[in-house]
Parts: sequence; C-alpha cells; structure tokens
Amino acid sequence: MDRNRMRDSGRVRAMLLERPGDPPRFVASDLPDATPGAGEVAIDLRAAALNRRDWWIWRRKDGPRGALLGSDGAGVVCAVGAGVTDVRLGDEVVVNPALGWQDGEDAPGEGFEILGHPSRGTFATRLVIGAANVAPRPARLSWSESAALPLAGLTAWRACVTLARAGPGRTLLVTSAGSGVSTFAVQIAAALGARVYVTSGTTAKLERARALGAAGGVLYRDPAWPAQLRELVGGGVDAAVDSYGDWSALMASLRPGGTIVSFGDTGASTASVSIADLFGGWKRIWGTTMGSPREFAAMLEHAAGAAWHPVVDSVYPLSEIAEAAARLDAPGRFGKVVLEIA
Repeated sequence: MDRNRMRDSGRVRAMLLERPGDPPRFVASDLPDATPGAGEVAIDLRAAALNRRDWWIWRRKDGPRGALLGSDGAGVVCAVGAGVTDVRLGDEVVVNPALGWQDGEDAPGEGFEILGHPSRGTFATRLVIGAANVAPRPARLSWSESAALPLAGLTAWRACVTLARAGPGRTLLVTSAGSGVSTFAVQIAAALGARVYVTSGTTAKLERARALGAAGGVLYRDPAWPAQLRELVGGGVDAAVDSYGDWSALMASLRPGGTIVSFGDTGASTASVSIADLFGGWKRIWGTTMGSPREFAAMLEHAAGAAWHPVVDSVYPLSEIAEAAARLDAPGRFGKVVLEIA
C-alpha cells in the first residue's frame, strides 16, 4: 500500500441535496473517491455538523441540485498528497472551512469561499481539502464536539475576541441565546473574563445560557428589552454580538462608544439606525463572518485548554440528515446539530 494512503481507493458515501426547499430532500449517493493532489489531504470523516449557512442554501428555490453541503467536520487523515509535511496519516483533525482567506486580518482576500458549495462539503464519509485547512482536533473533545467547533467557533471567536474585545472589565451582549454561534460566544467571552448577557425568546433558554456562563438575560419578545437590559447591566453594554439584525434595539442597549458586531441576518435582510445616535453616541457597527487562519489557530488553542465544551443539541446518523435538517430549524434547539459518520 502507498505509504501516503491508509487504505485503497473506494467509493465515498455522500448525502446530496436532491431537491432544495423547506423541507429539503437529500439522496444517498456513491461518489468516486478523490485522491488528494499536491498540498492536499484526504480525511475519513467521523462527524460533521449543520450550520445556518446550509439552511440558507437548501431553502433557496433556485438552490444547487446535487450539491454536497457541509462546512464542519472532524476525522482521521487517510491520505496525503505530494509536498504535505505538517499532516500525517492517522492524524485526528478538524477542518477549517474558511477557504482561501489569505494573509489579511481585516477581511479575506479575493477568492475566499466557505467549504460546502461550490466545493464538496462534509456531509459524506470522506473529504479532500488543502492541508493548510486542517488542524489537530482538541484531544479533550469528543468527535461530535470537535465537528461542532470549526465554523461557529471561529465566527464566535472573531466576533467576541477580535472585534468585541472580550476580557476582564468588558460587558458583552450576545443575542439569540441557543444558536450554535451564540453558545460558543457566551462560553468564550465568559471564559476570557467578560461579563456576558443574552437575549432569548424563552426563559428556559435564558437559564441554559446562565449555565454556560452568562450573568443574566432578557426576553427579546418584550419591546422594552433594551431598557430592561440597561437596568440589569447598570448602563449600556460595551459590545453587542448579534446575528438577528434589530440594530435599532441594539443601539439602545450600547453605552457611548459601544460596538455592534453583526455576523448574521436571521431576523431581517435590512436594518435601520438613527445616524445621530451613531455619531452622537460614538458608536460603531462592525460586520464579520468566519475568520483568518491566525484566528482559527487561536480559537483551537483556547478550546484545547478551556473548561467549556461545545454545546451539542442532538446527534443523527448521516443517513438521517433530513431529520437533522428539521431539528436545525426547531424552536427548541439549543446548540449544534451534528451528523455521526461511521
């Protein structure tokens, strides 16, 4: 056997998006096994995780039929291509789904994309990807926890640490407690010494956020929640880490000089703010998604030594991806939905 390959080439079992929609339809398919080229590795995946990105893609009526989605994954390296020296056969790794970020820190370079369409994603038994986009998985985490970490953990790290500057003496608001990114944001910011507050639609989720390290929270269904939050905090927060998009309410929750860090638009595709409140309050709005290779490495180093664990809502076999997709959109979901891959 080739010393750069753990086993012979075979077929890759994949769940392809047969019909976009709500709900989507997936079909099990056998794909030719891809051999890693120069600078690439092949990974036998042990677990993958769903993200809101997948949800956006499969809900589009003009969505890509036959696409292999999935941005998160963890597994064992089973083959390495020419020139790969930092990754070896048998390494247990996680995938960095931010492809082609390049050297900048403020924003990715031209050609940036996220793994899982148009590239082949992780809802399959095997993945071929550039060796630069894999890293040792934190040994203390399970396969499911490792697969849940990359996209949401990286997004939360950049939003909370790089942009919101989470740390001692800082107060952060994390909206929509219960989403995958939000659970990471609460835990990362709290572990770094920040005082964290959350919004949610239910008291049960507020309590679960407190168990993750939040100091408290408010129900966003009450229009008066910004005032309630200011009273709870004792003034405005330093930064609001948000994926919903109610910027007017977020502006009211900030202290003078505060920052909105926006990484999503699940509530609305547009938002409005008072321009006078923006410049007169010395406030800023910062957009972000994913993060740089340096931020991914820093996030993994933190996760390897932290006390917290990724919050996994539920685990499904790869063959039950339709049920996993339905759970991703369930109101009661709290944390990540993971696919177990045999």
